[in-house]
Amino acid sequence: MLSIRQSVYLVLLFSLGSCTALATNTEHHKYGTLNNDEYDRPGLTIDDDIMNMVGKMSVEEKIGQMTQINQDLVLGTDGVLNRTAVEYYAKNYYVGSYLNQLAVDGKNYDAADYAKIIEEIQEITLSVNSTFKIPIIYGLDHIHGAHYVANTTIFPHGINLAASFNPQLAYESASITARDTRAAGVQWSFAPVLDIPVNKQWPRVFENFGEDPHLSSVMGVASIRGYQGKYKTDRTKVAACMKHFIAYGAPYSGQDRDSTVVSERTIYDYFVPGFQAAIDAGVATAMESYIDINGEPVVSSKKYLRHLLRDQMKFGGMLVTDWQEIENLHIKHMVAATHKEAVRMAIADTSIDMSMVPYDVIFFDSMMELIKEERLSMERVDESVARLLQLKKDVGLLEPNGWKADPKLQAMVQNDNDVKVAIDAARESLTLLKNENTALPLMKETVQRVLVVGPTGNNLGHLSGGWTIQWQGPAEDAWHGKVSDEQFYDNGISILEGIQNNAPEGVEIEYIQGFTIDGDDYNMDLLLEKAKDFDAFVVCVGEHVYSELPGNIHDLTLPQGQIDNVDRLSRLIGNNKPLITVLLEGRPRVLNSIHDNSNAILQAYLPGPWGGQAIGEVIFGVTNPSGKLPYTYPKYAGDTTLNYWRSANDIWDPLYEFGHGLSYSSFEYSNITVDGLFDTDDTQYLFAGGMEREVSVNITNTSPVDGKETIMMFIQQPFRIITPPAKLLKAFQKVLIPAGQTVNVRFTIDANLFRYTGIDGVPQDTIDSGLAKILIADQEFELEIVNNDK
Repeated sequence: MLSIRQSVYLVLLFSLGSCTALATNTEHHKYGTLNNDEYDRPGLTIDDDIMNMVGKMSVEEKIGQMTQINQDLVLGTDGVLNRTAVEYYAKNYYVGSYLNQLAVDGKNYDAADYAKIIEEIQEITLSVNSTFKIPIIYGLDHIHGAHYVANTTIFPHGINLAASFNPQLAYESASITARDTRAAGVQWSFAPVLDIPVNKQWPRVFENFGEDPHLSSVMGVASIRGYQGKYKTDRTKVAACMKHFIAYGAPYSGQDRDSTVVSERTIYDYFVPGFQAAIDAGVATAMESYIDINGEPVVSSKKYLRHLLRDQMKFGGMLVTDWQEIENLHIKHMVAATHKEAVRMAIADTSIDMSMVPYDVIFFDSMMELIKEERLSMERVDESVARLLQLKKDVGLLEPNGWKADPKLQAMVQNDNDVKVAIDAARESLTLLKNENTALPLMKETVQRVLVVGPTGNNLGHLSGGWTIQWQGPAEDAWHGKVSDEQFYDNGISILEGIQNNAPEGVEIEYIQGFTIDGDDYNMDLLLEKAKDFDAFVVCVGEHVYSELPGNIHDLTLPQGQIDNVDRLSRLIGNNKPLITVLLEGRPRVLNSIHDNSNAILQAYLPGPWGGQAIGEVIFGVTNPSGKLPYTYPKYAGDTTLNYWRSANDIWDPLYEFGHGLSYSSFEYSNITVDGLFDTDDTQYLFAGGMEREVSVNITNTSPVDGKETIMMFIQQPFRIITPPAKLLKAFQKVLIPAGQTVNVRFTIDANLFRYTGIDGVPQDTIDSGLAKILIADQEFELEIVNNDK
């Protein structure tokens, strides 16, 4: 293993919008400097050949293209394809799309197995007489690797990539995911997830890129470019899908799929930016949200799915519903008295193109009736069918044999470079929250025996979380802790193994679980009896494996039994032996006494099955931690909606702030300037509509250890017409700073950074004149904004 001083780090430049970041020791990476024109994107117009196809199709064929059904309608519980069922849905309903994992009853299929089943569906579909032989498009929720396909590389979840503050890792992991997905005969991935997780109790926090709009935008764009690239010609790429449009991450109750109560200003200023960046980057598809906003279901909202998404944001791609959402207008949202009325509301009033039905053909039947009753126009249907067929053309499905998987791609699955990217992403995401008296890294000189403790310390499932192998993760029963590592086929490294791999020669490592994920006793007495024989303790705690609704909780606090057992261990060993806590959690769980009882706390989030290697490296100093919190970590269970961009007058008492993260290096910031000028008595102006200005700051590594530091530039306007946020991130850059050296980092700013949605409600249309600040660590520079139009 490389030491910290020997490690070679990638230095990345990434810019978005009007913010750019430059460092004196940084080279432009090809990804950071590519123009948008070098990526394909869906157009706002449809190709002529596609329009000709639409004009010749029957009504039934068109509605079939808009229909997506679940694989279990044609796949038996034994994993055998029901060819008769496929033919039935193709011949009678012209079904245009299937979705979901093919693994059933513990059977896991590799890329070749997947491709064989999907190609069989394609062959049967194409054999049915119709105006055109149109293949189905298959979709999977591949959000952190092609994780439904056996033996592919599973990556850290989105929240880890956000914590890395390294868009290159998001790009590379998405690129590999796209290739492995395509190897399985699948052309469409329901990713990236671009919700802003405002409510930390929400069980989908881990799928996202954190609570900050700018960070989410940057990571989202990087992921989309990785998934798609030049997807209209490059058959290693898939169609990406930005989801979930919109405001899904702020459920009023904290429970998944519950109502969102939020202002229009919050939607425009915090939820829209990430989706707008995705559209500008050319995302091919979008998925709407499960929720209602202030009582208005998104799935039937002309306001959000027509006026905002299409007219204002100029999205030209294909829009699919989430699971059963049109039917939910009748059975859950309670705004449609019948299913047929639900279909009319969702299709006639919005720009939805495809219904994820998913269990029956009731959507098809309702559509046919609505058209016969002239309650739904053919012009509206043709609009969606054109976008659907354009998507199929763009991903190559309409080419001869374009639906067949490439065996060459299957041979590339799980290669050494893919695993390295997964481990690198885990390395750069690990966030050292606390390191009292330099408890970490553990040193051979003071530690000869280390005891690994806790329910998440010796399995791959808790490293990986939900959306891994199965929807609810690699567990026989996630809520009872029966996590099965057999499904990983030895593709991964547990925390215990990672610590063993990285321990200096002569240092002994042992494992005693002590307690379960629920906090129940599991040989805890044995652990306490043997504790006196060890010099240091690595306690691995965290959450159940879960996703979506099954992950709902009513209290952010970690299970009390976990807290109590850590307390028992801490009281026994006293203050003379380091207790290191490793957190494996999809959302920030309140720690209570675990925080005070721990000499060091390492937030690992959900780093994937290879994450144990990265954790072991950090614990022994092989890797210098460089992750930063992509969300605010609450101190109290009631602070579920505590975000750093809160209104400036709100009460603020988090455990750790957004952007917090320690290093084995120490960094000193100095000499912040704007256009080379230090803050002086002379007023510096920033004119609305005026020229850009350059912010510069020096960062010195004052330690003997090389380290990576994420330099974050925030803006602050102390006074404006609408109560301002405390501050807002507008640019960041992660750089390697060798021991004892100084780098100069520069950001470009203009008055547009201070735009927001004002009193008149016009999105992002207001810039208030007055005092403004640029904040970088402990450095700040004051300017005066001048907007002569206001």
